[in-house]
Amino acid sequence: MKLMRRNFIYIHGLQREDIHVSRKYLHLVKYFKDRFNYIYSAWINETDFSKLLDTAEANLEKDEFPIIYGDSTGANFAYQLRERLKLKNKKSILILSSPLLSLKQRISAEISFPESVKTQMIEITSPEDALIIASKKDQIIHQNWLFEQSFSNVEAFEVNDNHQLSNYEKNSLAKIENYIDEKLKH
Repeated sequence: MKLMRRNFIYIHGLQREDIHVSRKYLHLVKYFKDRFNYIYSAWINETDFSKLLDTAEANLEKDEFPIIYGDSTGANFAYQLRERLKLKNKKSILILSSPLLSLKQRISAEISFPESVKTQMIEITSPEDALIIASKKDQIIHQNWLFEQSFSNVEAFEVNDNHQLSNYEKNSLAKIENYIDEKLKH
């Protein structure tokens, strides 16, 4: 009997270029190789996120402990997906990088943010049960609050980097692997 690989779903951030190119996603796949079944959840500003999350939820239905990864704006939708799974008593591993959990945390009002995306986001002021990778030097989103408070079962991993996490492959991949391995032990 062939063992099924665990699903690893990735939800990218707000991008203005080709949505099929995500440096962090490519680094994850290269690092973890064939350990997981990767699902890249691509979206554009006009996406109906309720439908996107329905599809993601269906993709994870048979996986007993999926890994959900969200980057920047995608972290908000990854969190929403995890909450949907929780309502069905389904456990998952949640990883968020440079997360936009609250629109109030955006630093630059000059950078336009699509209204169609704004209306589908939720306000997350007390994240829980996640690994959060963020930088206090993030130039797009105020992330300091994540390190100034204590949240339920959140491991806040501070990196000395920018919003794009330019040193992602050096700073974060081993941490992600350790977090996943630790969660899978329990």
